[in-house]
Amino acid sequence: SEPAWLRFGKLLDGALGAAMSARHAAGGCLLAALCLAGHASQQVVDQGIRVAFDASQPSGAGAPAAFRFELSDTASGTPLRGLRPAAWLSRRAPGAAAPDCKARLAGYLSGDLFRRADIDLNSFFVLTLNDDATVSVVDPMFGFGGTRLLNLLHLPASGADWLLLADHAMLLVTMPDEGAVAVIDTRHWRIVDTLPTGARPRRLVAAGNRVWVADQRGVSAIDPAVRTVKAVALDGGAIGLAASADGHWLFAAAGGKVAIIDAHAGRVVREAVPGGVPTLLAYSRAAQAIYAVDAQQGRVYAIDSHTGRTTATVDVRPGATQLRFTPDGRYALLPNPGENIVQVFDAATNRLAHTIPIAGQPDQVTFSDRLAYVRRRGSEIVLMIALEQLGNQTGALGIAEFPSGQHAFGAPTGVIADNLVSAPEGASVLAANAVDRMVYLYREGMAAPAGGFRTYAQTPRAVMVVNQGLREVGQGAYATTMPVAQPGQYDVVMFNDAPRVVACFSAALGSEAAPSGRPAVQVTSIDAPPQLAVGSSVRLRFALFDAAGAPLPPAADVRALALAPPGIWQQRLSAIALPQSRYEIEFTPPQAGVYYVWIESESLGLPRNNAQFKTYHAN
Repeated sequence: SEPAWLRFGKLLDGALGAAMSARHAAGGCLLAALCLAGHASQQVVDQGIRVAFDASQPSGAGAPAAFRFELSDTASGTPLRGLRPAAWLSRRAPGAAAPDCKARLAGYLSGDLFRRADIDLNSFFVLTLNDDATVSVVDPMFGFGGTRLLNLLHLPASGADWLLLADHAMLLVTMPDEGAVAVIDTRHWRIVDTLPTGARPRRLVAAGNRVWVADQRGVSAIDPAVRTVKAVALDGGAIGLAASADGHWLFAAAGGKVAIIDAHAGRVVREAVPGGVPTLLAYSRAAQAIYAVDAQQGRVYAIDSHTGRTTATVDVRPGATQLRFTPDGRYALLPNPGENIVQVFDAATNRLAHTIPIAGQPDQVTFSDRLAYVRRRGSEIVLMIALEQLGNQTGALGIAEFPSGQHAFGAPTGVIADNLVSAPEGASVLAANAVDRMVYLYREGMAAPAGGFRTYAQTPRAVMVVNQGLREVGQGAYATTMPVAQPGQYDVVMFNDAPRVVACFSAALGSEAAPSGRPAVQVTSIDAPPQLAVGSSVRLRFALFDAAGAPLPPAADVRALALAPPGIWQQRLSAIALPQSRYEIEFTPPQAGVYYVWIESESLGLPRNNAQFKTYHAN
């Protein structure tokens, strides 16, 4: 008899042909495992701008749906980059007519509490890492003048640093007193695992397909897809961590050396010995070099990241607490609370460009696209330096300020994570004031904070934004995933302010949960690339687990189907078996668009027509 994959392929070919002939029908399912909004890409043109939209969702009530908008100029076809589109979905009552698009948009923009969207694709949450071993999850609702505490997560021990993964679906928190890292699911706001590391884990950095932790045995490599930990021993343990811009190299300051680690292979390839005892590390993508600071002696070392050779040594004042590069990677700022200065280092010349006197013990720097924000231990006033001034030797740098509370920030206590971070609402920052027990929102150009909220009796030591709204994932493409609790027909409104564009669509989303519950075989994507390149070969990796989460035994018949809906291209692939029940496939996307990948194995009981397809985007 025919193999299952061939039988399904024939069914798929027929289903795709029918879908293409009925592509203008509203709603409908392309496959039992995949429901698309209308057809693969609905399009609207407004003010000379084309907006394409599609939505996809695996079967199962409450499953996350993937939403994607692509904006381009109709005259030239140029993708529109750097926008901040907003979108909302409201479930339409059965039998009801489609609402007026612009009237619905006006209700969303006015903040009408009685016309809130069922699904808000603009949502972001503010998290605070508190001194009582908790993490507060707050919906700030700045547009509605209030806040809402969504959850208070209790960690096994106090946190020191945290890292949000690129897809914003998982948050890791180091706990030095526990010798472990907590894993938080940010879709459901719960702690799902605690992973043991070396003693006293602190700094976290993402590189390669792993999250790296500095601890007293060296570094611990965490594979977030399967939650395994591998130790890489370094003499004296690791203090500082940094990663190259492409994520291929990890750098660890340990025992007076800088270990250069292949982040994909997970091994030390060379060691740099710059002199002194480096404790602060930062990578400059402009110079393509790693910079190490011996804060006690007051020296900055420029190290060639490929050879490990020290190319320059620059004297600075002892006592720096950070080394932070501007977004373009050229200038590094070194706040120094003991000397009451911020020094500016130029990676283009490997020279000191500025020594800025700043009273109040400056100890932390963060950036927006235009400004450097300087936090001070001895003041509640945050200072701002325009990045365009850096390197200007003709006069003193202009400094602006805004108040962030009623009391001084104070010195950090056991936390190395930032309490001054960029906010998703354009050019703005969030500042956590532990003494005030407040988080303040400041928008650039204002004289005072635009809003703020109390932290429900918790003392915040660090703050973070988890943006679950639309993010730019490619040239002119903006996407996110969001759970859909109720199945039905949804009206979709997308709005962009500059240039001003309004586009409305419909999406049939959701289905009843499968009666069998959790699938017998679970397919997990590992280190999924954020974007595929058209015409370039890509390798995708997967892991297969049983319903309890245990790795399945190796199988020789694991195959894959890669599909570009609505059937314009498909390819069947054999998977290469890797250790730990992992598999790899390779294909070349022939054109821009959405690609779906299914994994199947007869011997493991995983049919091709399962609901666990994976979605990728190519440009």
